Amino acid sequence: MATPKIAFVESSLDGNSFEAQLAREAIQTLGDRADIIEVDYKDLPLLNADENFPDPDAALAIRDKFAEADAVWCFISEYKHNIPVAVKNLFDWLTTGNRQEAINGKPVAITSVGGFKGMFSRIQLGDLLEDNGMRVFPVEVGLSVPDDAFKSGDWVFDAGDIEAVRMQAADFLRFIELNEKH
Repeated sequence: MATPKIAFVESSLDGNSFEAQLAREAIQTLGDRADIIEVDYKDLPLLNADENFPDPDAALAIRDKFAEADAVWCFISEYKHNIPVAVKNLFDWLTTGNRQEAINGKPVAITSVGGFKGMFSRIQLGDLLEDNGMRVFPVEVGLSVPDDAFKSGDWVFDAGDIEAVRMQAADFLRFIELNEKH
């Protein structure tokens, strides 16, 4: 298999969010075993069929990034026991009309920030993506942010966090390879 291209989606649009820090750790863990496609969707308007036809440039650019990817890895936090609105909007765009072809059948991994509480968003996002034709990787990881990180804004990953991301990355790469064979 050629080096897989993985589209990275972070639920926070802040470049130094805990999700972004976790995504950077995953990128470092993957090393040269994958090419990363960073998905910036902050300019994507809310989906509104009456106002968004034809597709705006931001939607076309995102569709093209997902079409180029072999897989998707989502780094998500929960917001009031829900998927953050921006992430829901992103996948609403990708699951309507002919844009769904860009994600249909692709493997997707989910890693959440928030430990046990992150379970709600992992379940909801997994259900949404599976219902829309993606192959959800069954090994989800939910990591807890230490209290001191909320004060400093910097999450220093402990050995257990790093190992969880390393294991998920290795297993997800195998899942992508198996997906290619089907």
